[in-house]
Amino acid sequence: MVEMWQRILTLSDRPEPEEFKLLIKVTLAGIFLVGGIGIALHLLFALLQGVGIG
Repeated sequence: MVEMWQRILTLSDRPEPEEFKLLIKVTLAGIFLVGGIGIALHLLFALLQGVGIG
């Protein structure tokens, strides 16, 4: 198992700065999208139940 990980690490290379920036942007966009959907659902269900938010 360790040999497999060593081989993977030796074959892999570091991402270029532009590729890394794009990866960060896509990751953050996904996090905010999922969080926004969660907040919207929370607000929707709170309003449907007539309960205060929080």
